[in-house]
Amino acid sequence: MFVNFNGLFNKGDRVAVALSGGKDSMALLNVLLDNAHSLDITVLALNVEHGIRGKDSIDDSLFVKEYCAKRGISLISYAVDCIKTSKEQKLSLEQAGRKLRYECFFDAIKSGKCDKVATAHHQSDNAESILFNLLRGSASKGLCGIERNFENKIVRPFLDVSREQIDEYIDKNAIPFVTDQTNFDDDYTRNHLRLNVIPQIKKVFPEMEKSLSRLADVVKIEDEFLDRLANESVVINDDTAHIKLPCAKALFNRAVVIALKGLGVKKDWEKSHIDSVYSLTEKQNGAKVNLLCGITAIREYDKITFCRFQDNTDIKIPFLDGNFSFGERNIAIKKVAQTQGLDLKSGLYLDFDKIPHSAVIRTPQNGDVFTKFGGGTKKLCDYLTDKKIPQRLRASLPVIADDNVVYAIFGISVSELSKVDEKTKTIVEII
Repeated sequence: MFVNFNGLFNKGDRVAVALSGGKDSMALLNVLLDNAHSLDITVLALNVEHGIRGKDSIDDSLFVKEYCAKRGISLISYAVDCIKTSKEQKLSLEQAGRKLRYECFFDAIKSGKCDKVATAHHQSDNAESILFNLLRGSASKGLCGIERNFENKIVRPFLDVSREQIDEYIDKNAIPFVTDQTNFDDDYTRNHLRLNVIPQIKKVFPEMEKSLSRLADVVKIEDEFLDRLANESVVINDDTAHIKLPCAKALFNRAVVIALKGLGVKKDWEKSHIDSVYSLTEKQNGAKVNLLCGITAIREYDKITFCRFQDNTDIKIPFLDGNFSFGERNIAIKKVAQTQGLDLKSGLYLDFDKIPHSAVIRTPQNGDVFTKFGGGTKKLCDYLTDKKIPQRLRASLPVIADDNVVYAIFGISVSELSKVDEKTKTIVEII
């Protein structure tokens, strides 16, 4: 079985194979062990117990542990709770598993346990991923397939290797493995594609997997070329980004994403955000749309400017007892004279002494965090999503914040960090 290792490893790399105990990962582990000397790398194993299949999942991790001990292979072990994460973050089990798995991979790299993690994604996985993204209506980036080398940290040596070649290698070398029964459960979206849809397609197009891999290679080259052209239309400064006009729509859509990333918005944008920005190209100077994480896009003559809109000037402490105009909204902070018998549920009240003197009233910013009553800190964007605050209203919301810590959101909530308790001396109401 030929495996292309070009560009994946540096001399002396400590490479941890993401080892579930299944056929694919066991094959990858043994291939890398066989080539470790010629590649000048040290091969380790990394196992993540997902907490999904009870005893079966634990037994699979035990199999990995015993195999590594027998072969003298160093093992990095993690245990996560996919079911809990799935419920708390409203993700499918597939999504939660992938999220937690990659968090473990990057933790192992960041903590110095290894230099890279090798996963056993192969040609069939790549085809499945391309088809999955196509059916979801992905843009061209989704058709580029799985990255062979992600940030020089996550590598996939088997991407050009077929499932049949892996099976043959396992049989020929009598390599033991375990079988994850969830791979045969077609309640999972990808499994449904793998078990039911792809076999039917292959009856008509037997070379489907190779064809989709060729498509991914072509699309990736073209995608990178279009990205380079789009970059030429974008200027990014410390706190603003500009798209020069005119700009062809195919490049403009990419330029919007580049601008958002340049301002720190790495994810969560949608086609609707891009379309709303493009609509500004047909509007007069000064027209604007609010996007996400406090970013506003504005038509400014021959360009579209992205910034955290400054119509709402930060209001600094001391702000005890006062009425303010904040953008198009009037807000107030009032000291409560009589605290006895005060019904804290009748409004938004906070302990004024718990607010740092460097705090300001401003709009939400990327990176803001909020601690809700009872504890539990999360991104402000996520908290507002939980509260079902429409996206179009979030960018102009007044908040009391110090650095990226939000102590109160006008009209919505007060943080656990600033709530009134039995030791509170100064209560203020925000309106």
